[in-house]
Amino acid sequence: MKDDFLTVVTYLWTDPARIRNYTFNPGHVVILRNMVARHLSRPHEFVCVTNSKQVADTLARDTIRCVPLDGTTHVPGTVFARLMQRRPDIGGILGHRILSLDLDCVIVGGLDPIVDRNEESVWWRNPNFPAPQRAFYQTSIQLFTAGSRSELWTDFDPQITPSWVNRRFGGREQAWVSERLDWDEPYWDESHGVYGAGRLGGEGIYTELPANARIVFTPGNRAPHQPETQEKHPWIEEHYR
Repeated sequence: MKDDFLTVVTYLWTDPARIRNYTFNPGHVVILRNMVARHLSRPHEFVCVTNSKQVADTLARDTIRCVPLDGTTHVPGTVFARLMQRRPDIGGILGHRILSLDLDCVIVGGLDPIVDRNEESVWWRNPNFPAPQRAFYQTSIQLFTAGSRSELWTDFDPQITPSWVNRRFGGREQAWVSERLDWDEPYWDESHGVYGAGRLGGEGIYTELPANARIVFTPGNRAPHQPETQEKHPWIEEHYR
């Protein structure tokens, strides 16, 4: 049965081993909260998972609840730590029905059709699969009932799993999901308004938004607040606020 109340969760944590040409800060969490608020009519709570007391204290001033990051599945330089949301007991921490969003997204349309799903777990099919080094699932957006697909947490060994999980796919967390789950999971794709912002030589959105676009991600070594990213995708400036 579809749940009316939703927890929208994102992650902001520090990891010196994860090298990027940008950084996210609490202000970007607030921007995501604001985009969600404008585009989601369903009753919801916005939550940030973090390992920083400073981040938690800053976001508390913007009335954003923070939850401590569980480092059980943390592997330096990766985002495996986000697997904590698949803990069997996560419902008591985050909520019963959860929409997980990466910070590198721009919400450009109504989210209600995205979350108006009855399935236990919904995934984004990677628009770049089956190109080389592309996993079948992209984990930037996930909708699920707490406790579903908990094998992603219980079967993960931070000492062993990373050594083999990425032998045929690109990425880490998304490679693990693509290896561990069947490929017939409920999903979104471009027909549902879920897109990736294209790069030179890649697929996805460039200077114009499709009429059905609802949420666009900028995966890879880039972020929507970067001037160079906004220059390539001028529609970001209007929506990323």
